[in-house]
Amino acid sequence: MYLAALTVIGSCAFILLIATRVSHLSGSYLELSAVLPATRKLARWATVVLAFAMIGRLLAQGFMIGEGETMVVMPLLSDTVWGWGWLAGFGATVLIGVSLIVGQGKRYTWRVAAVGTIALALSFAFTGHAASTKNPLVHVLFDAIHVMAAGGWLGALLVVSTIGLHTVMMLPIERRAHAAAELIGAFSKFALTCVTTLLITGVIAAWSHLPTISALWTTPYGGALWRKLMFIAFTGLVGIFNWRYVKPRLTNPETISTLRKSAAVELTIGVLVVIITAILVGTSPPDADEMPAATAQHSHLSAT
Repeated sequence: MYLAALTVIGSCAFILLIATRVSHLSGSYLELSAVLPATRKLARWATVVLAFAMIGRLLAQGFMIGEGETMVVMPLLSDTVWGWGWLAGFGATVLIGVSLIVGQGKRYTWRVAAVGTIALALSFAFTGHAASTKNPLVHVLFDAIHVMAAGGWLGALLVVSTIGLHTVMMLPIERRAHAAAELIGAFSKFALTCVTTLLITGVIAAWSHLPTISALWTTPYGGALWRKLMFIAFTGLVGIFNWRYVKPRLTNPETISTLRKSAAVELTIGVLVVIITAILVGTSPPDADEMPAATAQHSHLSAT
């Protein structure tokens, strides 16, 4: 579910914030129309996967609430913050899907889809641990920013390394290096901003859920959290390597192969981050034991 969501977010970021910027550069060889169809197709399939995954998550949650004996869905949707968050997320998924299907890839439809991704990120926050903190609205906002930054980094990286670089390699050989340098230049700055945002919001999440610093290495939640932050930091180093070492050497077309290998490493790290995130979502934070009963119950609901 999270990989599909990040792919959709990254596709919107790629079209609206990266490819559009590159296509407007003076003398650019990479046209927006060249990457639109494939990106739209990827985003549509990711949205389909996301929709089915969200339905599966709802059914699993209802089955858990029914203690394995019955499916409790309607009370879950109508009477809990988790259910309201799920409804908002599913509505956002439908909005994204419709905009990508009926809009024929026009820029205004990507803007509509981008609005849908913001609502989707907020829904993840409302169905996660952020909604069970002492200041839920503040931490829900930071958690949504965290999700958007993850999509802007990992999802956009997926699009750049597959669709973007593939489109570059379809250009005449004398244009490839210049187009690749423009594409990576636009992505690298954006990705570094996203990774920095991930680290900051991750630290805020740690502060909101961990009662002491020692909880980072003495609790399962803390252990998963600091590992996630370390992987994100390492990814930032890979991004800096691409920006400072690989990008200046893209005048040589052979360097594109090095770039692809570096992107594969970064994507692999990103997948590990998503896996750890899934573990975090399924792990009750240490502060859950100190919450009032009603809030603790919501935290338990969030863990699926």
